Amino acid sequence: MSNKFADWSSLSAWSVISFTLFAVKQLLSNGYALIPVVYTGWQQGFSSPWVIIVVLLSVVLILSYSVLQWLKFRFKIDAHKLNIKHGIIFKKVDEIPFNKIQNVRLQQPLYFRPMGLYSIVVETAGSKGNEAELSALDYKEALALKKRLMTEQEHQSQDSNDAGTSAADTQHNTLARKSFKELVLFGLYQNNAIWLAVILGPLFGQLDWESMENLQSVQTFWAWYDVNIAISFILQAAFALLALTLFYLLFSILSMTSSVLKYFPYRLSRSGNTLHRTGGVIAKQNDALAIRRIQVVKFYQPLVGRFFKRWTVYFQQVKGHEVEQRGSSNMLVPTMSRSAIAELLPKLKGIEATSITLPKAYQHIHLGWFWRRGLLPLLVPAINTYFHGLDIYTEILWIAASLFCLGIYLRYHQYGYVIEGNNLWFHSGLLGHSWQLVALSKVQHIAMSQSPNQKRSQLANLEIGLASGSIKLPYISVIDARNIAERSLSLIHNDHRNWI
Repeated sequence: MSNKFADWSSLSAWSVISFTLFAVKQLLSNGYALIPVVYTGWQQGFSSPWVIIVVLLSVVLILSYSVLQWLKFRFKIDAHKLNIKHGIIFKKVDEIPFNKIQNVRLQQPLYFRPMGLYSIVVETAGSKGNEAELSALDYKEALALKKRLMTEQEHQSQDSNDAGTSAADTQHNTLARKSFKELVLFGLYQNNAIWLAVILGPLFGQLDWESMENLQSVQTFWAWYDVNIAISFILQAAFALLALTLFYLLFSILSMTSSVLKYFPYRLSRSGNTLHRTGGVIAKQNDALAIRRIQVVKFYQPLVGRFFKRWTVYFQQVKGHEVEQRGSSNMLVPTMSRSAIAELLPKLKGIEATSITLPKAYQHIHLGWFWRRGLLPLLVPAINTYFHGLDIYTEILWIAASLFCLGIYLRYHQYGYVIEGNNLWFHSGLLGHSWQLVALSKVQHIAMSQSPNQKRSQLANLEIGLASGSIKLPYISVIDARNIAERSLSLIHNDHRNWI
């Protein structure tokens, strides 16, 4: 393996497909704003032979660009780094040390399946995109290259263990599996129907609503609605709730399908000190993550997930471009119960956090946080009522402000924390729940601040800086704030390990 790639090597000619699709993706992502313009113009009869010429010219340019990218792309492996040379006009050489690699993903897109080819995606800490992608590799080559790139991670983790790692520890030990039924459930409760509204909004704006109102089926529906539903406010509210539920379930079909296609058959395993996630129907994936890269373990339970008592576990890494780059920003374990979480956490030895069960209660932040924010929304309807009196407009303002105040209170009620040895649990949410498990030895910086009112009430704001981002604990006891700060600083004072 190492001898084969010791010299500059080129990719298979099939990699032109990857370069082409990447170029098309970049073109579409940068030109999405033109879609409504083109769509509207086409609806109004826009047509011209120049459109065909421009399309053909774009295809030729993209293909030419992709072929040149393939011809200029070279890579090789030295003792401790991956070297990549690319660029058409301006030459560029990337050197990626093994010990800076955060994730290595082995995937097989649908268009590579007939040839039995795979792609290797390399991601480093803090990068905003894929640091490197080696496409159209034979499976044995891709798998061997993936293992080679993670070698440094394994050696460093093994050196940190007193007893070392046995040969059996390097085998893939299954930590979690998810069936088809569980992934369907995950798609149901993880569904975010608001994005469907965002997508459909511009399309609905292009519809000719006046013509639709004249349709016989639409008129029949409105006549039925006026006779059977519009006669009672309760019936109207019930009908609206039913419509929203059906809307949610309709979009859930897309969400559940996406969940199965992306993750089935899901398997999370451990090899030495590296986590591996495999699965995917259309694009087979094999992601690798060094356990020591994990900064925070997050447990998220959305509103619908509360009914099923299911959680999603995220392994948050150094802030940047992480494994699960779409839909969620980190490698995840879907649809976990409390008992399953209690079985999983002890198997993650090496993440430094030692807690093994989700807390069932937490210390709330002080009510002062709510009083400083919760009543402000009521000022807008109060001022309007004072000057204009109580009318339909001010009534709507009062309802909206009351809902806003309720949302602030729910957020306050979810704010809390638990100090458990050298671990900190942070709880937050609105309608759903979120727990974040932080090992205080992972803290990069910590800041405590107090306003004059907080000083009088013995309260403080605490900001905990991690490589994965910051966690803020407002309006907590100054004693707890100092305790967390002092524990964190004592743990990291003489710790000179790689902070990521």
